[in-house]
Amino acid sequence: MSNSSESDSDVLHLEAEAFDSQINERIRNGHIPDLRRAAKCEWFYNNVWRDPVFAQLNFGRIAERIDQAIRQFAGDKARVLEVGCGPGHISLELARLGYDVTGIDLSPAAIEVARRFADEDPWKEERGRLSYIVGDFLAGESFEPDSFDAIVFVGALHHFPDQQAVGRRSRELLRAGGLLIAHEPTRDRVTKGHAALFHLLRTLLSVGDGYYDKTAVPSDGTVLSREVAKIFSDLRYEGEGGQKKQSPNDNESGYSEMVSMLRREFDELILQDAYGFFHEIIGGLRFDDDTNHKLAYYLRDMDALMVQEKFLPAIAFFFAGRCSG
Repeated sequence: MSNSSESDSDVLHLEAEAFDSQINERIRNGHIPDLRRAAKCEWFYNNVWRDPVFAQLNFGRIAERIDQAIRQFAGDKARVLEVGCGPGHISLELARLGYDVTGIDLSPAAIEVARRFADEDPWKEERGRLSYIVGDFLAGESFEPDSFDAIVFVGALHHFPDQQAVGRRSRELLRAGGLLIAHEPTRDRVTKGHAALFHLLRTLLSVGDGYYDKTAVPSDGTVLSREVAKIFSDLRYEGEGGQKKQSPNDNESGYSEMVSMLRREFDELILQDAYGFFHEIIGGLRFDDDTNHKLAYYLRDMDALMVQEKFLPAIAFFFAGRCSG
């Protein structure tokens, strides 16, 4: 656990508070956590939610991959649970695609936002059933065994320090043959090479006055090394002393812990590297909209090529596995 002096419930409370604070601030500043109704939100300085095109490139593609896996391996009318659903944008989109969806999250504020946007959804009469619950996925009282055809984690699985408990709980709640789907960041795979590439891109974009952070060309190698080290920490969502920036349980599990559990508990159907850098930089683009969008697509495609050619390690993965009897 993040701090051995704190009980599990204390840490979960702090985890919920961190995400309550985050979503409340975002909503106050105009954030719309809905992939179909998102609008430009210039309050975000470097986040894909700054522009609906960027949000679609990232979260829209994740929703598509989840939909494809569920449709192929679980059927068009699957009962889906999204764990750590946050303000509900993935759950909402899956319900619009016809699934019966439940989202669960520790954050009462995030669930309140999710319910609000679900209630305001112009397509709610056409979608599958959608409900949201405030709660702990690992707690026993929330659901009956065999309740779901698919369980989905999008950026949530890495917050669980006890991966085996997640595997057991998921198997308990899935019907025989049900799916576990995960799209997860693996910040433990961030390298100094990622940081160097970010520095290069930011500097070149800044020279053209096309990036939010005006990165000057370093005066010497010492300055460059210091700046790359800072970017390295930022990409790992850590302070320079290694402290966690987002929440107490962020990055509790890395690539090997998550994938080892998934392969042990589920019959692997898909395991793919996802991306290496584009989602972390496109929100900072500051050219005109047309140029920003063209560059975002280019950076996404270059990212895929670099990962495919093993030039750059992926820092996220997509997994789908079947729950065997």
